[in-house]
Amino acid sequence: MSITTTIHTEMRRQDRAVDDPTIIKAFLHRCKMITLAIHDEPFPYIVPLSYGYEVNDDGLIFYFHGAAEGHKVELYGKNPHVSFCVAEPAATIIEDNPACRSGQNYFSVVGRGVIERLSGEDRVKAMDAIMHHYMGDNGEFSWTYPEEVLDKMAFWALRVHELSAKTRQEMAFRR
Repeated sequence: MSITTTIHTEMRRQDRAVDDPTIIKAFLHRCKMITLAIHDEPFPYIVPLSYGYEVNDDGLIFYFHGAAEGHKVELYGKNPHVSFCVAEPAATIIEDNPACRSGQNYFSVVGRGVIERLSGEDRVKAMDAIMHHYMGDNGEFSWTYPEEVLDKMAFWALRVHELSAKTRQEMAFRR
């Protein structure tokens, strides 16, 4: 498996950079929520979403569904360039001395790309990706979706142009 999406690992804490596409994909499979940052004025508009995803020859693609109208839909139309964050804090808190060096284990993937509205059979592909993500299967299940239900929803693909992944996985407490 490869992600043709650019994976940036130029960061201050090189010891925490993750560049292995297999590890990144496993993390995305485990997590269940993504937060999008969408252009708005004067502040970004952020929204947490459920997602499905796939990795193919085009790179990493996230899929979303929701209402066909509303503020975020209007913003997508004005500027489809978005940023995203998938993060998972861990329960392990690392205590250090001085206290300002304390922290918590985490894994995060952040990036940016272009979002586009899907139509036709691409809606079914998106819904399948979302269902497979939340059902925890390996693609062995299949579903049918009534056309009248699909017609009431909007489906979106976020084609990721670049991302970076970072982790802190210390497992010991310091006291």
